[in-house]
Amino acid sequence: MSEQENPYWSEEVKSNYHPPEGTFTKTAPEVVKILLTGAGNDPLLALHRLVFYMNRAGDKLTNSRALETAKLTLEDLIQKDKLIH
Repeated sequence: MSEQENPYWSEEVKSNYHPPEGTFTKTAPEVVKILLTGAGNDPLLALHRLVFYMNRAGDKLTNSRALETAKLTLEDLIQKDKLIH
């Protein structure tokens, strides 16, 4: 199916990762902790998963402030990791 036929490309993404139900309705520190645990403490992978969810939710995102804070926290962790290595 081409992008023109289905504007919702994210519906076609296959993933073996499924966060615990309610993950994205929690506070920013809880979201970060859950995503890092599921990503084997890889902040970049955790960030990718968070951004994918946020993009997929679009206008239906109910916890946007906490998720934006979680996103910034993960970005900070990535920067710190880069400084160490």
